[in-house]
Amino acid sequence: MIATNETTEAGTTRRSVFVSFAVSCTETLALGAAAWVSGSFAVGAQALAAAADVGVQVFLLIGVLSSARPADDMHPLGYGRERFFWSFLAALGSFAGGGGLGLAGAAYAARHPSRIDHYPLAYLVLVTTLALDAFALEVALRPLRKEAAARGYSLRALLTRTTDSASKALVVGGGTAVIGGVVALAGLFLSQQTGSPTPDTVASALIGVLLLAGSVLLLHQNRELLTGRGVPPAMVREMRRVVAAQPHVVDVPDLFAVVVGPSSLIVDGDVTFSDDLDVPQVEQAIMGIAAALRERWPSIDYVYLTPVPKARPRGAPWSRPGAPEGGQRR
Repeated sequence: MIATNETTEAGTTRRSVFVSFAVSCTETLALGAAAWVSGSFAVGAQALAAAADVGVQVFLLIGVLSSARPADDMHPLGYGRERFFWSFLAALGSFAGGGGLGLAGAAYAARHPSRIDHYPLAYLVLVTTLALDAFALEVALRPLRKEAAARGYSLRALLTRTTDSASKALVVGGGTAVIGGVVALAGLFLSQQTGSPTPDTVASALIGVLLLAGSVLLLHQNRELLTGRGVPPAMVREMRRVVAAQPHVVDVPDLFAVVVGPSSLIVDGDVTFSDDLDVPQVEQAIMGIAAALRERWPSIDYVYLTPVPKARPRGAPWSRPGAPEGGQRR
C-alpha cells in the first residue's frame, strides 16, 4: 500500500524535477555558448555542471515515477527504494560529470592559460542562469518549507531527517548551482580586473570541488537508504513511549523502524501485554498501537508487532510448543 501523503509528495517532487530539468537544459546551451565565445573556464565549469544536471534530472524523474508504483506480490512493501537507487545513480553522474570534468577542465586551464574575452556576454549569461537556478531552488524548497512548518521542524532539520532522496538532491543541486554561479561571477570579475586568467581558473576548480562535495553528501545518504537505514534513536525512544503508554501494554522489550521508501516507514518489535488478555483482545491492542503510531507519524505505513512474554534477542523466534511464531500485522 502506498500512502496518500506519499502519492501527493511524489507529484510535488515530480513538478520540481521537471522545473529543474527545463532550467538545466536551457542553462547548458547558454553557458556552453558563452564559455566557447569568452574562453572562460569558470563559465565552462558551470556549463558542465548544468549538462550533468540534465542527466541527474532524468535519473531523478525515473526514480520518482518508478517508486510511485503500488505494492504487489513481488514487492509487498512497495517500490519506494527505487527512488533511492536512481538518486544514487544521479549522485554518481553529478560526481563524475560535474565535479570530475570541472576539476579536469581547471587542471587543463592551469597548464594552458588562455585569454578571456567578451566579458559582457559572459556576465549576462551567468547572471541569467543564476536567476534561473535561484528560481528552481525556490520551487524545490517550497513544499519542504510547508512540510517543515507542519511538523514543527526548521528547514535545516527537515533536510537532515528527510528520506525523500529526490527532494534532497534537488535542493543540494540547486544550492551548489547558485553558489557555483556566484563563484564563477567572482572569478570572471577578478580576471577582468587583473587581466590574468588565474582567478577564473581557480573559480573553475572551486566549482568542481563544490560539486564533488555535494555529490559525496548525496551518495552517502542514498547508500544508507539503500542498505536499510533506520530512524534516529530519539525517534525510536519516542515510539517506544507511545507504545508503552497504550492500554494493556506491560513492556516494550524491542522496537525499531526502517525506511522502506520516501516518507514511508515500517515499524517492528516485541510487546509484552497483560496476562489476562485473550487473543482477540491482543489483536485489538495491537491495532490500537498501530493507530497511535500512525497518528503521531503519518509516514508509518506498516506496523509489525509480536506479543512476547519477555525480552528476547532481536529476530529470535519463540519455540514454545503450540505457540505460533511471528507477529501481528496491522
